[in-house]
Amino acid sequence: MKPVFLGILFLIAPLILTGCGDDEEQQERPAQVVKLVEASQQEVYPGRRFVGRVDAKSTVNYAFQVGGRITEFPAVQGAVIPEGELIARLDQTDYVLQVRAAEAEYEQARRNLNRQRSLRAQGAASQAALDAAIAEAERAETQLDSARQELEYTTLNAPFDALIARRLVENYTTVPPNTEIVRIQDISELRIRFNIPQAMMQHLENGRHFSAEAEIATLPGQRIPLEYREHLTEPDEVAQTYQAEFAPANQNIIALPGTTATVYIKPEAQIDSPLISLPGSALDNDEAGEFRVWVFDPDEGVVHPQRVSVGEMVDDRVMITAGLEAGSRVVATGAHLLRDGMRVKPLDAAL
Repeated sequence: MKPVFLGILFLIAPLILTGCGDDEEQQERPAQVVKLVEASQQEVYPGRRFVGRVDAKSTVNYAFQVGGRITEFPAVQGAVIPEGELIARLDQTDYVLQVRAAEAEYEQARRNLNRQRSLRAQGAASQAALDAAIAEAERAETQLDSARQELEYTTLNAPFDALIARRLVENYTTVPPNTEIVRIQDISELRIRFNIPQAMMQHLENGRHFSAEAEIATLPGQRIPLEYREHLTEPDEVAQTYQAEFAPANQNIIALPGTTATVYIKPEAQIDSPLISLPGSALDNDEAGEFRVWVFDPDEGVVHPQRVSVGEMVDDRVMITAGLEAGSRVVATGAHLLRDGMRVKPLDAAL
């Protein structure tokens, strides 16, 4: 039995020594040197700058509600047509004839109604005959109103002081009903539209006041005060930003819709923010594709992954909305080289 025992011991001894060697090698492996950054809390919401553009209060593609051949089209692209003035008119010949025919039918129906009333009063006509005359007169009156309305539809007048942005068809074109013929813009008040992040939108919806100014490309170096008008409540599907509209406080500015503008916005009062700020290079992704950061444990000298929720980017920093406490020390770069429980040494301690 002794020789057998000695043989077994002889075989397993190298394995034991090899295992001990691996542990010693792992323990002796030098700690990875990493650069740490402290997760800082945003004390105030800073002023921001956005790129927007000048736009009309509204843009409308104008169309006839009836069909026909265009005979008058004085609208000139780039010109402003005062409210109520002619934009375009169709050939009215057929519509005028329809009105005359409807007037004749109505006049005949009205005379017949008066005659049936007189006969009914004398007992010479039945109530059914009178009811039929009343119905016929009402039908004729409705047809006359419809014919007159269609005649009015052959003329397009400016619903407001309209800037002719584009003629969509040419004069003398025959168009079917509801064919868009011209694009007009309401420039009674210019708007500056731009997209703002969700964090700022939250304060805007809560009634916070912001001072806003714009610098228009055609007026370089001139800051124009802005006034808030409205905003969309549905975010952009990709950028998750909201479109806001401001108007120049002084409407005596000269700018065409489509002109680029730089908008400067800052809160009128300090806004405390619970968001944590980190360099964008500190972000990493786990196996599920979720964002995470690597938090340094000073007691153990190791790092552990921490999943976080990410907000907007401000310059080269990212806002952490959840998952991380202020004051935590996080690996700033090289996060893809780390693993859970890995021994590390802060860069400042290694110098």
